[in-house]
Amino acid sequence: MSRYEALVLDFGGVMTTSLEEAMAAFALSNGIEMQHLVRAALSAYMGAEDDLVTDFETGQLSEADFSIAFAARLEEYSGVRIEHDGLVAGLFEALDLEEDMFELVERAKEGGYKTGLLSNSWGMGLYPIERIRQLFDVVVISGEVGLRKPDPDIFKLTVENLGLDAAACIFVDDHPGHLKAAQEAGMTTVLHKSPAQSIPEVEALLNLTP
Repeated sequence: MSRYEALVLDFGGVMTTSLEEAMAAFALSNGIEMQHLVRAALSAYMGAEDDLVTDFETGQLSEADFSIAFAARLEEYSGVRIEHDGLVAGLFEALDLEEDMFELVERAKEGGYKTGLLSNSWGMGLYPIERIRQLFDVVVISGEVGLRKPDPDIFKLTVENLGLDAAACIFVDDHPGHLKAAQEAGMTTVLHKSPAQSIPEVEALLNLTP
């Protein structure tokens, strides 16, 4: 065992294939320039105020209402009309689960570590929820708890639910801003770029056998 006691991971882009690649596939299939989709979807992740996205991610706005407003925003930015029904599922249709990351979590559990999922949600339809709740000791999803990364309180909640000090936890995410917030909360962080890169880093931190 290492000095750490828990492994916490993001979902989209970590437990799944690349969010950027999924968005690029959606943009291509719908005739939208990627820059317009990024502006519509990710402004809140680039330091801008975006109540539409943040309200959706914290469960204050239903997926139906979000989809109508987001489709209108996409049309405003891109000039392309997008059907709002099934919009969120369509946006992430190209995502696949990263089975190597699931196997990493399983090995961590077998090694005696607690496991947590900490995710900003765009609805609940993207999660294999039964599998996740079986695999992770703690599941913190923004739409269920009314908080979103990088709010310090969502990291505090996750650590409290694990019953540990933040210093005992490793957090894996693909967004540098979320990792900065996790570091400020006292967690050790790993920037996920690919399973091939992050798995060995986690193995080394947790003394897991490859």
